[in-house]
Amino acid sequence: MTRLTGLLAAAAIVGLTGSVASAQTPVRLSAEFLPVERTQQARLSIGAIQGVVLDDRGAPLADAMVSALSPLSTRMVTTDLRGRFRIQALPSGEYVLRVNRAGYVSTRRDGVRVGPSGTADVDSIRLRRVDDSVLPGRQVLTAGVALPAGDNPTADGGDNHTETAWRLRHIKRSVLKQDGDVVSIADAAADQPVPAPVSSIFGRAFDSAASMATTFFTGTPFSGEINFLTTSALADGSILATDFVPRGVAYVSIGAPAAFGRWDVHASMSQSDVAAWILAGSFTSRSSSSHDYGFGVSYSTQQYQTARLRPLTLPGTPPTDDARNVGELYGADRWTITPGLAVEYGARYAHYDYLLNRSLISPRIGLTLTPFTATHVTAHVAQRMLAPGAEEFLAPTTVGPWLPPERTFAPLAGENLRVERARFLDVGIDREFSGTYVLGVRRIEQRVSDQLATLFDVPVEGGPRSPGHYFVASSGGVEADGWAVRLSSASTQRIRGSIDYSVMHTEWVSRGDMAAIAIWEPAAIRPRNEDIHDLTTSLETEVPQTATRVFVLYKVNTAFTRGNDPTRPSLDYRFDVQVNQALPFMPFSRAARWEVLVGLRNLFRDPNESGSIYDELLVIRPPKRVIGGVLVRF
Repeated sequence: MTRLTGLLAAAAIVGLTGSVASAQTPVRLSAEFLPVERTQQARLSIGAIQGVVLDDRGAPLADAMVSALSPLSTRMVTTDLRGRFRIQALPSGEYVLRVNRAGYVSTRRDGVRVGPSGTADVDSIRLRRVDDSVLPGRQVLTAGVALPAGDNPTADGGDNHTETAWRLRHIKRSVLKQDGDVVSIADAAADQPVPAPVSSIFGRAFDSAASMATTFFTGTPFSGEINFLTTSALADGSILATDFVPRGVAYVSIGAPAAFGRWDVHASMSQSDVAAWILAGSFTSRSSSSHDYGFGVSYSTQQYQTARLRPLTLPGTPPTDDARNVGELYGADRWTITPGLAVEYGARYAHYDYLLNRSLISPRIGLTLTPFTATHVTAHVAQRMLAPGAEEFLAPTTVGPWLPPERTFAPLAGENLRVERARFLDVGIDREFSGTYVLGVRRIEQRVSDQLATLFDVPVEGGPRSPGHYFVASSGGVEADGWAVRLSSASTQRIRGSIDYSVMHTEWVSRGDMAAIAIWEPAAIRPRNEDIHDLTTSLETEVPQTATRVFVLYKVNTAFTRGNDPTRPSLDYRFDVQVNQALPFMPFSRAARWEVLVGLRNLFRDPNESGSIYDELLVIRPPKRVIGGVLVRF
């Protein structure tokens, strides 16, 4: 297995280097390691958007940037000499179309729907020049009282023609002022042309700053999101969060197209007894016929503000700043060698300053064969290094609110923090039927060492008494193999859902710290051999009449570990519910989308992140996390 790890790491690094060096055309790539099911669904139902961009006189507009944005994909192209564009390889769904060009006012089209294996034709899109952004209208005469002749030092004794006066008369009108240019009564009566302003250092600086600001905000197609959230936790079995003070979270995301793709920057922070923030940047390339690549970096920190959290320091190491810091680099590429063969490879490198072995690398490689239309055969081999507390510090892969590392954790009973290493082999086949639903079957094998166990509400003396704190320990090594079946609807359906069923047989090959875990949580002791059945359903829909979006995920498993129950693992559930309600009546709603978010979940880990089968099963008494706030998308 050591040779397998080395080969995976070498293949991933060499593949990434070769793909970046050989890419000669704009490309696009996934910046995240999404699970096999999610990436397969996106590839099976794809379409395109095409149209033409014209100027305000009806002439074709070349070199305009056209971007299609949705939670599933973001792709950009430029118009040709005839103003035409075509955005290909778009997963089925609803898109927002944005058109930008320097010197023109940006515009957008909402609700452009792409069907599977189809092309969405949009009506001609017209852009107005920035100089003509003020609507033509009848000139408005300024009303005022004329100054006495002695106080009005003008050449003709009438209007003031100084540089400052001319700029005030010709300043751009805002939406709060009436349309049209503003001239003086004397200019209107004499019907004389407005003199050119006298050149000066102030005048040139004024013009340069105004031009730069206009170009920056109208010529750059920024998009992003700002969230003001409140999050809290409810201990298992409680109704109100009386023992955990709600925390405020601020999140901002800014993205813009670049020469060969798109850059995005995300930042999130909170302040309470734990001060935490996370900053991440990513690049995704434009679509290409051969390579689809991306890379990114993130850094996050968690600093403890109160003395009661200082026992979290790793035993045997001196405390630094009562803080933990994590940095990560990642990259991935999908190389389409032929229409029937594609290779995927990538790697993640993470640095944890609170571990003894601080540097972790997780490589991945796979291939996809398309022997027949709408039929895909996949195979993936990967290694994933999971550090204790990694879910707090790493950027999430799902679409939704970002939360900085707010929960705290410590090793159980003084045990050292150990890194979980999981190795996967996944082979499957997917078939799309009539563009309506997708059926897939997979064979899964896993080999895990130092399997993590996560325990909430453990009565350790001196430990923090908060539903936001947990303890971690190593449960030993386990081998698992089994089958999984997935049925999902196409993303073009108004109600999108999926059903996943899996059955796995597991065998524990080592016991790790099970003896120490048994003292505090006997329910965490697993049988040496067991069969695990899991049923996971998800449902997502939008109600256009009320501008409401609902997402529900429900997971039922026969081997969940239940606290305060010394018997064998039994049937239990996990859930995640999110509701977004748009507010069309909010101010500036024409330029931004305002939403109210309410969420409730007791899932501990990201359901879209591939991992060991026991990562969620060995989470004991997870609290319910409540999230609410206002989202502004622009």
